[in-house]
This record gives sequence, C-alpha cells and structure tokens, in this order.
Amino acid sequence: ATRHVPRGTERAELLAHLTDRELDVLRLIGAGRSNSEIAAELVIGAATVKTHVSSIFAKLQVRDRVGAVIIAHEAGIAG
Repeated sequence: ATRHVPRGTERAELLAHLTDRELDVLRLIGAGRSNSEIAAELVIGAATVKTHVSSIFAKLQVRDRVGAVIIAHEAGIAG
C-alpha cells in the first residue's frame, strides 16, 4: 500500500492545526525519541505522550511515526 504524505501548502496547513505541545512532541519524534524519552523530557506522563502522538497522526493524516517524521523533517522542525 502506498503511503500518502501531504505536500507543500497542504502540509503547512496540517501543521498549523497542531498545538504547541503537539509540535514539541513532533520535534522529539523527529529527533528519534521514544515515547518514554519524550515523557521524561517534557515532564509529562507516558499516557499523555501517547494521546499527543495519536492526535498528531490524526491531524497530519499519517498512520505512523515514519509519516510524521517525514513531514517534520520536510517542514524543518525535526532534530
């Protein structure tokens, strides 16, 4: 199955829907951090990180971390 990764303006519009905290989480996903590392770095619970990650996937219209990281890197917001 081919993976749909939004491009250009569409991607920028999707990123605009993320909260500041979701952007923090996305940056850390882009830097290769695990959920537990993200939780420790942002001083939030692991369950909260999972909620943010799910929300990020939904808002960016991706199925997994790889899709989210591609968008983060292309947008210049990943480690």
